[in-house]
Amino acid sequence: PERVICCANKALSVHSDIGYQKSKLLVISNGYDLGQFKPDSASGELVRKEMGLASDIFLIGMVGRYDPQKDHENLLQALANVVNRKLDFRCLLVGKGMSPDNNVLNERIIALGLQAIVLLVGQRSDIPAVMNALDLHVLSSSSEGFPNVLAEAMACGTACVSTDVGDARDILGDPNTCCPAGDSEALAKLILNMAEEWKNNPSAWQERKRAGVQRISDKFSIETMVSAYENCWFKK
Repeated sequence: PERVICCANKALSVHSDIGYQKSKLLVISNGYDLGQFKPDSASGELVRKEMGLASDIFLIGMVGRYDPQKDHENLLQALANVVNRKLDFRCLLVGKGMSPDNNVLNERIIALGLQAIVLLVGQRSDIPAVMNALDLHVLSSSSEGFPNVLAEAMACGTACVSTDVGDARDILGDPNTCCPAGDSEALAKLILNMAEEWKNNPSAWQERKRAGVQRISDKFSIETMVSAYENCWFKK
């Protein structure tokens, strides 16, 4: 082939390392329908009401299937550390396998004393509304390529923190919102820093949300992605 398209800079690096010809590799990042993923406080409030959550509770969430790579153990350990710092919050875990019938996950939540904090809501079809319900989306993965959930959350005006995996740092655009994979104490500190800003600096919090929406619009719209594919396919 004349070109091999990768969806992430991390993917380009990995494929180059295993022998793909680097000069043929091209990164075209995923793009998002910003008519679907957008700020919508009304839809977020409906999700909170459905869950029985007050509008003024600090709501953390992670959208991702139950899978070792998502490292929910890292997230749960971080949440336990946050609880010890006396932060009042709730956490929604959304995705395939993130349901009350997951006995392994439930046992771990109980062992860490998080049963009153963590809500397992399973797989849902209204992810934009879920993102709008959250104050903070946390990605705790041990490995990723191009983590779509970060861009989807940011497009909805939701603040994000993440482990420094795949292209997470490129999506977020702020190294201070990333921490090493598997470091639950560092992840807890990121969550606490965000909660502090949410509570005590509302103007900075609103600017963070606005900047996230703008970043996804500028760099990761579906129009930008389509244009990049067209330039690859049809450039003479």
